[in-house]
Amino acid sequence: HFSYNSPPASTISKNPEGIKMETDQTRLAYLDNIRNFLVYNVVLLHILQIFAYPLLFWWAVIDKAGSSRFYETGLIAMDIYLMPCLLFIAALFIFPSLKKVTPLEYMKNRFLRLCVPVIVFLFCAGDIFFQLLLTRLNSIPPTYLETFLNFWRSFANMPAIYFSGSEKTLYDLSFNFQYAWFLTFLFFITLVVVLLSLPFRRKNSAPKEADSRNKIIFKTIIFAAVLGFVYVAAMVYYVGHHINSSWWLIIGKVVQFRLNSIWLLLPLFLGGLYVYKKEWLTRGDIGSWKIWGGMSFILLAIYALLYHVRILPVFDEILKVFEHNMMFNDKMAMPVVTLSVKHVILVTWILLPLICVFLLMFFLSFAKRFFDKPNAITTFCSKHSINVYILHYIPVLLLQYAFMNVPIPPIVKIILMTIIIIPACLWLSHRLVYPYPKIAIAFFIALKLIALAAGFTFYYFALLALIFISFTGAVYESARYMVVRKQIK
Repeated sequence: HFSYNSPPASTISKNPEGIKMETDQTRLAYLDNIRNFLVYNVVLLHILQIFAYPLLFWWAVIDKAGSSRFYETGLIAMDIYLMPCLLFIAALFIFPSLKKVTPLEYMKNRFLRLCVPVIVFLFCAGDIFFQLLLTRLNSIPPTYLETFLNFWRSFANMPAIYFSGSEKTLYDLSFNFQYAWFLTFLFFITLVVVLLSLPFRRKNSAPKEADSRNKIIFKTIIFAAVLGFVYVAAMVYYVGHHINSSWWLIIGKVVQFRLNSIWLLLPLFLGGLYVYKKEWLTRGDIGSWKIWGGMSFILLAIYALLYHVRILPVFDEILKVFEHNMMFNDKMAMPVVTLSVKHVILVTWILLPLICVFLLMFFLSFAKRFFDKPNAITTFCSKHSINVYILHYIPVLLLQYAFMNVPIPPIVKIILMTIIIIPACLWLSHRLVYPYPKIAIAFFIALKLIALAAGFTFYYFALLALIFISFTGAVYESARYMVVRKQIK
């Protein structure tokens, strides 16, 4: 962890029982709190996907009876801001980090932190999604070893430029990075920034006058408007050339991104670099959270309403036909999208970038106003946030599968999965992955090799046991920590 214009040194508090929590004063605490919020939002997003049929008919575990258009609308709204805002936050810390270490050391650390977990995930668990999907689709699913070999065979046969999502049937097993795309994407765009900054590394520019509040707000609105124009132009181009904007592009077998979201990801990442260079967050006034919140939530409400009332009823019927055609030989004709619905879609294209930028500014201004004081809990969560992002995906899939036929309401399943997965991942990171990364890697690889010989049922129950052991450990240590705190007071 590196500081962002850091003032004083960190303080460490210990209790008599040996439970240590650190409070780092060298960071802008509200940025860590925003990142925590976004990462744990990603966990919730993946949990909700079991109840988003037919929008996500391709998801490994689908509960059709429990699905609701409200969950679909919620997922569409969350998809607007999550990854672009995470990239913006990541961009803020690149240049401060380069002041602490050499570019080579920095990229080595980034590779170990971002790329190595992706490699381990893909080997140990990249095929679990497809094993669960094929189990759902087939009365007699393939063996786990067959799924593993087919997964890596598809990787070996993948061309340098590949569109994931262009498969003809749901039974096609094709390699993709799944949720881990974000980590390799972040690594490579960071690498580009570091390389381009090398010629200017030793040049110290003279201090400049900070932008005024009105100038920052004006620049932000102009940026959002231009971004909206570019995004709409890109979507119109895709439609005109019959390109499915929801496809994922995989380049060189190492970088993956969705065709529509790239027009938000890159601008927001570059925006983070610009905000750091202009010192908007340390010397400037980015405006009131009430202003940004009002604008963003009004536009988001309009956007969600348009999707819920006008677009999703049409999309749901189209996606059901897509699902049928990807599963059966008797192809169905696609429903016709009326001109009025196309106009509504165009409006949402215009709104989406505006909502993303304004929500980002709301998060920054709101967190700076109310959540800028570090404490032991938020510092702990921030320390392990990347590991939670890395670890959460498989517990989500396995618990969705475990809860699939349990006769309880969907909202109860969502709450249970959330309160199990997040503490379990935090504890596993705190006790194994963060302090002993090499042992963690060896453990997961060994478990995977055993599973290839023993079968998926063994792997499923072994990972479930690990999840619940981690959850139990988290509950025990949390309770112990709270008891000690009360004793100290």
